[in-house]
Amino acid sequence: MTQEFPQKMHVDEGVLRTADGVEVNLWGSNFQPNLYWEYKFRMEHVGLSMTSETMQAMCDDGFEDMKRMRCDVIRCHLTPADFTDAEGNLVETMWLDMLGYMIGKAREHGIYVYITFINHMDFTLIEESFVANATREEWIFDPDAVLATQNYVRQLINLRNPYTGICYKDDATIAVWGLINEPEYSTYRQMMVDAKQKATFGAWLEANDHPWNDVYYGKYREAVVRAYIDDLHDILREAGAEQAVVWNCNWPRMIDGRSDVFLAVAGSKAEAVSFCLYPGQDDVGDPFVKNAADMSAKNYLPFLQHCFDDYLHLGWLRSKQFAHKAKLVYEFETMYNATGSYLHPAIAKLFRSLGVQMATMWTHTFNVYAPYQGGSHVLNLQTTPKKAASYMIAGEVFRGLPRGFDFSLEAETEDVFDDFALSYDRDLSISCANDTFMHSGDATWCPLELPKSLKGIVGYGNSALVHYAGTGLYFIEIGEGSVQVELLPHSKFVRNWWEWHTDAEPIVELDDTTALRFELKLPGFEAVSFKKKSGHYCFPLIAEAVTVETEHLVDK
Repeated sequence: MTQEFPQKMHVDEGVLRTADGVEVNLWGSNFQPNLYWEYKFRMEHVGLSMTSETMQAMCDDGFEDMKRMRCDVIRCHLTPADFTDAEGNLVETMWLDMLGYMIGKAREHGIYVYITFINHMDFTLIEESFVANATREEWIFDPDAVLATQNYVRQLINLRNPYTGICYKDDATIAVWGLINEPEYSTYRQMMVDAKQKATFGAWLEANDHPWNDVYYGKYREAVVRAYIDDLHDILREAGAEQAVVWNCNWPRMIDGRSDVFLAVAGSKAEAVSFCLYPGQDDVGDPFVKNAADMSAKNYLPFLQHCFDDYLHLGWLRSKQFAHKAKLVYEFETMYNATGSYLHPAIAKLFRSLGVQMATMWTHTFNVYAPYQGGSHVLNLQTTPKKAASYMIAGEVFRGLPRGFDFSLEAETEDVFDDFALSYDRDLSISCANDTFMHSGDATWCPLELPKSLKGIVGYGNSALVHYAGTGLYFIEIGEGSVQVELLPHSKFVRNWWEWHTDAEPIVELDDTTALRFELKLPGFEAVSFKKKSGHYCFPLIAEAVTVETEHLVDK
């Protein structure tokens, strides 16, 4: 990626590029301190106050972690019921203000933002909001809901961010616009029992002189979806918003039974498509929130290969039909697995093989509530250290591999490629890229050559360079004559991490007082050894004494 930030982006022949022509390659996370849902679902039960001060402090702290985890993009799907009325007019609320605050902070930190306009989840702040009073299918197929959406989008993109003074449509920090998070499409059966949709379909048939049957419903559905996308695209362009428009294509196999919808997407004005990937999602009951299970023992490497090979899973992304669309991942994660550390780099490799240029994990777990957070998706530097290291390694994979190649694995349980290695049996991933050694567990198995010009280490456990029995991550920066060492708190699960809890009792115990021996042995230098609790430490690097053997000269 280019060093200049921010730059506006555009799609050229299916490739997302910055203004200077460089291919976009962004790795990051969903990040949402601006959502009422984030507070109600994850924070309220812990006893945190719902104030701007609380959310802003959490946002600030979150961006510090984003930088440490080497993220260069965040995604946020907005929930308009936080700040719109029945007609889609903006309503001044704390959450609308937090959106501006978050984007302003992203700009300060050099992090791009991927905004999706519409989603609705469990909690509604403004009861009369248009998005809360229509189903996902109606968001697209109900004319009144569509008009309210268009009104909302017009007003939002023209809103001036109070924290930057820049209208959202003009802010290059916002990389792309997504339209709907996980859209749903009315089936023929649903249409037949909905008087409003039935009348609309009947009028379309009459206008086009078509008979009434499910075959023509498919053609109608294709026309409706394409018009929905194109009309919003036109609204954005007419307002002066130049960011690429993204249509959300949901999860693997979504194309099955919806070829008409995907035909509409392929032919639409949207310059990019996005998808999600949740290995393990098919192995838990529906709804997954009520079917919590420990999924950490299963090997999902073969599943990734199947996703690449099978057209209905994710193979459609490689088809000619979508060659002119840029590819993004709006969400991904391991399912009910807070401890595994082998899979994320393989997921990143799969994404690049499919041509993905932007991928955002679901979803950042903020420090303020992380010790109390269990369930299907948890990722935090302190409470899930092994997984966090694997995620960071995956970012190196994503940035390091080219776009578009045939995905393959060395074996069903491990893979070694370029500067990376991963193993299901050892629950381990390793990176030796960019002068940095990273490992997500004891790296006694390391089929890679360590960087010759080593500048940093991010690790968990032991390696050829570090001996440490702690259960937190460590960050090491190697300077000219000194080394900086940061030890994060020891982390220990004290309850079943895959279960959902709202009793404000800890799931993870963080220990920042126990001191353990830490030894660093860099080639050519004396060992750095100390016994400290978590914290930041600086030590001098002392070159090893060189013993030179010489012959004894005898005077004659």
